[in-house]
Amino acid sequence: MAILGAVSAYATIIVGGIVRGVPGAGTICPDWPLCNGSIVPNLADARILIEYVHRLVAALTGFFMLSTLVAAMLWFRPEMRIVTLSIMSFAILVTQVAVGALTIASDNDWVVVTIHLALGTATLASALIVALVSLWPAKF
Repeated sequence: MAILGAVSAYATIIVGGIVRGVPGAGTICPDWPLCNGSIVPNLADARILIEYVHRLVAALTGFFMLSTLVAAMLWFRPEMRIVTLSIMSFAILVTQVAVGALTIASDNDWVVVTIHLALGTATLASALIVALVSLWPAKF
């Protein structure tokens, strides 16, 4: 799960870069978590499709990182390094999601977008750390 969280966090950054590079894609869905008032918007417009794919990949990242946290707390509780890192990683992700929503509400204000990008990088870094630490056996 931790590896999937890291891979999907990377994919979210890639798709987010595509959103940023396509004129109007970042503001095509003016509401969040819905897109134009719909759970599944009309995907005929390529800009809506790109923004919606970004949101879906981000949701997948959230699922994998939450699953990693739950697994750490249920099955790896004695491994406090994994539990602690999973909690911290998920907290960064939650902050990232909140700033992502603020990015939309702020009409892509450059300061908020910059914070969103920085938190995306932090999300990827923390997911990678959790994945790597979970692969290394603890030294006793």
